[in-house]
Amino acid sequence: MIVEICCSSKASFNNAIKGGASRLELCENLRDDGLTPSNAFLKKVLKIASIPTHILIRPRAGNFVYNVQEVNTIAAQIEMAKSMGVKGVVIGTLNKDNSLPIKVLKYMVKLAKPLDLTFHRAFDKVIQPKDSLKKIIDLGFDRILTSGQESTANSGFKLLIELQKIADDQLVIMPGGGINDQNCNLFFQAGFKEIHLSAKGSEKTADGEPVSDLTTIEKVVLSASKFKKNF
Repeated sequence: MIVEICCSSKASFNNAIKGGASRLELCENLRDDGLTPSNAFLKKVLKIASIPTHILIRPRAGNFVYNVQEVNTIAAQIEMAKSMGVKGVVIGTLNKDNSLPIKVLKYMVKLAKPLDLTFHRAFDKVIQPKDSLKKIIDLGFDRILTSGQESTANSGFKLLIELQKIADDQLVIMPGGGINDQNCNLFFQAGFKEIHLSAKGSEKTADGEPVSDLTTIEKVVLSASKFKKNF
């Protein structure tokens, strides 16, 4: 069972490591639902990270419909991440009608390979999610981070289960959105192999970023360890 912690600060990173996280997703500006981390933050973390680290590639807040200039920025950020030795990137984009821009995604995937590839929560806006899942599999992604097209993974649980059945072993469906130590067992019991959470606590950094709570991470990791035998 993989517990991925979303970290937007050194404090969150430290708590994720101490708490026993399996993998990190690095970003900045969680207040804007996460943006591409700065080179400085990335360098600091990669220098001392002892577990696989994935990088969110998202150049701005707002929707996931990107113009040519923004696609070029994403491409440059993917290349930057590759050059710095990350294990994976978390990417995604949509057309104006919330369908998948296959040509653009193929370009991003080609740039990112052989890194591990996660399609991020742009998926929660995509039309025809089941058909879109099949297209994302064909594109070569390794997983989809999704709340089941609802505000939380709890609310989207039914669709998450349906997506997992379709994906089977071709791609990992990784629930994320509102997952914590109180509800994580729901996803473990349902057979999901990976979960994603930021484990936000009451503490914040000097610039207002929420800090991942160590106790919450430890409880989730402990719960996850009890389900290892299922996989």
